[in-house]
Amino acid sequence: MQAEKKKTMRICLVGASHFVDDDRMYYRQALALSTTYRVEVVGAGQCRRTVEKDGVRITSYRKRSKARHVELLLEIYQHLRSGRFDVVHCFDLDALLVAVFASRLHSIRPLIVYDAHEHFPSLIAGYFELPRLFSLALESLVDAVERFLASFCCAFVAVNDWLENRFSVYNRPTAVIRNVASLSWYDAAAKTGVLEDVSDPIVIFGGNLGQKKGLETVIQAKLILDKKRIKTCFVLTGNIKAVSDYPSLADNSGFKVTGWLDHDVLPSFLKRAKVGLVPLQPANVNYSIAQPNKLFAYMVASLPVVASNLPAIRAVVSQENCGILVDPGDAQQFARAILRLLREDNLRTSLGGNGRKAAEREYNWEKESQKLLALYKEIERMSLKEQTPS
Repeated sequence: MQAEKKKTMRICLVGASHFVDDDRMYYRQALALSTTYRVEVVGAGQCRRTVEKDGVRITSYRKRSKARHVELLLEIYQHLRSGRFDVVHCFDLDALLVAVFASRLHSIRPLIVYDAHEHFPSLIAGYFELPRLFSLALESLVDAVERFLASFCCAFVAVNDWLENRFSVYNRPTAVIRNVASLSWYDAAAKTGVLEDVSDPIVIFGGNLGQKKGLETVIQAKLILDKKRIKTCFVLTGNIKAVSDYPSLADNSGFKVTGWLDHDVLPSFLKRAKVGLVPLQPANVNYSIAQPNKLFAYMVASLPVVASNLPAIRAVVSQENCGILVDPGDAQQFARAILRLLREDNLRTSLGGNGRKAAEREYNWEKESQKLLALYKEIERMSLKEQTPS
């Protein structure tokens, strides 16, 4: 009876541009909330299906091409209309749009939470690679749409202080919940079983890889080290949309491209690495304010980082003294910093240790999850108040 009583509020975590097994949406927030509430995750997948996993209901709809993305939005819209949820927690702007429409056109209106972990106006404008004037106009338009839709939200989750301030005008409950890794996720992983054929020092770069994320800079840094006859293995653990655009990856045996790794497999790769890379480019506002998930994963793994000297990244790396900052896009500086860390064992151990200590003290999901649960206690009170007849 007690377990049933705890799980009265029904929450839908929805990401129209996210896969249902997204780290932030499923592995962190859904699993944390499922300890107290009934939780369903809705988003993109390889096919349409519904499964139960770890106490969470997961419904995926087949991801479409860009031109047919609206079909996925319509399927999510119908799901939200028929779901009878108490709370809809949106992880991207198009999910927020669908949730607002569904709630306005439905007799049962769930509370809406907006998870602002990106600066979506600049991210969306940059996606189309338009001339600067048109890009700024599109960014302004998306900004206006986002602010309008945000007015329908009961609460906000922001990934950093900058995004929190962006939504402070609404005077609604807001929690800053950083995109950090779990200590237990890393500590429980085995070290053996991966990259056993690699004897050279491993430098790792993971995530959604591309030019704006610094992939070209990483490739050039590797080639510079090769010219100096410095043996390394660069392991790329993420998605590269067009490998053919980067012929060096195929021509150089010092690169290993794994593609996306399962959530529980990545820690084993981190345990084999000596240096972690965060080569983000200042392509737009979103990237300039970003503190990538990979940065905190490296810190949990005691890996020193070589990172782009951007404001949000600098705020962590400089304060915690957990790596070396270099100019974004400067492959020579990246190569020199990598070489220094590989040659200076004491420096590498010291910076990596500083990162781990900071992760244990501050930057871990065990701590951030408590903020999420505290926010939802407040949302639960709102929900009960709305259900109480006046």
